Amino acid sequence: MNTTIYYFLIYIAEALICIQYTSNIFSDRFSHFKTFIAIFILYSTLFIISLLQNPYINVIVFFIFHIFIFCCLFQTTKLNAVFHSLILTITMIFTELIVLTIYSNISVHFYTEIYIHHITLVMAIISKLLYFIITFFISHTLLKNSNNTIPFSSRECFLLCIIPILSLWISFTFIHLCLTTPLKNKLDAMISISMLFILLINILIFGLFEHIKQKNSEIAELTLQNQRDADSVEYYKALVSQDEKQKVLIHDIKKHLNAIASLNEQHDSEKIAAYLTHVLGSSELKHSVRVCDNDLLNALLCRYQKICLTQNIALHIDIRSKCIDFVAYDDLSVLFGNLMDNAVESAEKTVNPFIELNVFQKENNNMTIITLIDSCRVNPIDKNGNLLPTKKPNPQFHGFGMRSIENIVKKYNGEMTFYFDDSTKTFHTIIMLRH
Repeated sequence: MNTTIYYFLIYIAEALICIQYTSNIFSDRFSHFKTFIAIFILYSTLFIISLLQNPYINVIVFFIFHIFIFCCLFQTTKLNAVFHSLILTITMIFTELIVLTIYSNISVHFYTEIYIHHITLVMAIISKLLYFIITFFISHTLLKNSNNTIPFSSRECFLLCIIPILSLWISFTFIHLCLTTPLKNKLDAMISISMLFILLINILIFGLFEHIKQKNSEIAELTLQNQRDADSVEYYKALVSQDEKQKVLIHDIKKHLNAIASLNEQHDSEKIAAYLTHVLGSSELKHSVRVCDNDLLNALLCRYQKICLTQNIALHIDIRSKCIDFVAYDDLSVLFGNLMDNAVESAEKTVNPFIELNVFQKENNNMTIITLIDSCRVNPIDKNGNLLPTKKPNPQFHGFGMRSIENIVKKYNGEMTFYFDDSTKTFHTIIMLRH
């Protein structure tokens, strides 16, 4: 009974190895949780089939099950699934043969001792440790998906490799002890459990290291996103200041005209030319359009008007008076900046691009509604109702704009929903903010 439990735990370890391999090669079709559950269920089925103790059936089923796993749970082609299933099957057979070969050369009673359960179990754990090391090397160096993982540096790989090397040394020490010293049943069980722990520790350390590396990258990107948001706020405040200066300049334009008239009476053409050049080149006379009564939001949307004009995107804006003033300047910049960035990126890929932004307040209600409609070529929402990953390079460093939007919505006790209208090929975002 104990041996059966040990072997079941070995299959669980194999499932973890499969998860770390696929996480560096493929992109998930479903959520991580559903993928993990499916893989563990399939490996439990493999364990039940292994109780038949037929090595040929085990190899065939292992190969077929992994094709099924790759095709159904990950975004890949059937041919690619067969290729990676073949790699794992060959690696599995190769590592088991290596351990058997080493064991047969160091033991004169190989064919009798091979049927002793604790020795067979220790050999199986060593083979799984080798299997993990080889698959980790393949998935992180030879066949890694650069868009799906964060690469390890040479120093990191070297330091990580020390752990399985030391584990192999401990494992071979255990197996030598089993071969040369008569052991009691309790000690046999303790050695078997210790070997299982060594295997699991290796897998968990490597997995934890990847997780920490991923989280550190996300924290770094969030920090950069916050800095970009802060810079955007300063930029739009500068635009507001420029707009104020423009108003002052327009107010004082009569004085400029009087000065030019005075210079004209003196027939001083050079001074007139210099004066005109100075006034016309002033930043205060640059083009400005009023789209709403909120100074910061007006400056922000004027910028996107110019972007849409350059990209030939039709832009319609309707923002009712005083309906968004309760939102802080910093939050306005983050919210509308990210919304418009996403809308422009989506619309510019369509044939007749357009963006429609409406902001209004419900009557007799403390709720402001923001609706954003943009043309969209394909449905960006997956089966679980989540937005699909970005198509930008290095997608692990993107997607934080939507998180920033969600944070602002939560800050104002609001709600956000989005949907894709396939008949009109438009993406709709609806945000409700309370004040």
